[in-house]
Amino acid sequence: MNKEVAIELRRRLQIKGALRLDDITKSLGLSIKEVDSDGFDGALVRRSSGAGGRILVKRGIRELTRKRFTAVHEIGHYLLHKDSDSTSCGAKDIANWTNFEANSEHEADEFASELLLPSAEMKSHIGSEWPSLKLVSDLAAEFEASLTATIRKYCEVATQSCAGVWVEDSRVRWFSGSVSFPHWIKVGEELDAGLLDCNAPLGEMVEVRASEWIPAFSEEKEATLLQGCVRMPTYNGCLVLLWANRPLKHRTADDELLEELDTNRFDSYRRGRWPGKK
Repeated sequence: MNKEVAIELRRRLQIKGALRLDDITKSLGLSIKEVDSDGFDGALVRRSSGAGGRILVKRGIRELTRKRFTAVHEIGHYLLHKDSDSTSCGAKDIANWTNFEANSEHEADEFASELLLPSAEMKSHIGSEWPSLKLVSDLAAEFEASLTATIRKYCEVATQSCAGVWVEDSRVRWFSGSVSFPHWIKVGEELDAGLLDCNAPLGEMVEVRASEWIPAFSEEKEATLLQGCVRMPTYNGCLVLLWANRPLKHRTADDELLEELDTNRFDSYRRGRWPGKK
């Protein structure tokens, strides 16, 4: 429902590419004003008639892309939650990707994500390109959105098996996997200090053991992922893109037996015993 409202709004207003806030606020009878605030990052004040109003955005927010997401989050409240005369949202209410509950803040986030980063256009831009942080960065620039919001949307629409991960103070805070990435990443656990070496160019992915990220593969030394990483020192964190470029599966005893029975390495007439037998 939340995404559908955003999709219909872009269609009705014939919006393509990066969203121009003026195009949408004028049509809705809204205005946006930056204000000094210690109590909120974004707020909506609806007119008494219910039609139109004012959106307030905290002036002290550093990034323009974060201000844009905040404003569109409040537009989401205006369109989705019409029974509220006003809303006030703190930093933890907006673009909170750890919030999976069916509540008004999550709904406003989903609306903002689709309005700023339309799924259909994202897919068109991605085309057949392989996952990389360079691709995510280019998409963020194209749609004037943050890297964080873009990597989440990228993994939502990507056909490849990949996941975006936010790491803060060496601990995974949240991850967002594509439909074809069914694995659970170690949220809350401290990562190995050497894992987040973010010195490779954005267009390059380095190979790491899958067990570094996915607990289920702790015994699978041969299972690997490709990893891209970018540091975000303002937030004392790292944004990571993981790509399972080869299918991840657990090796079973039968797999090991079949490997021993490989005809290129095994001659049943010369072996003194069957593999796996004592």
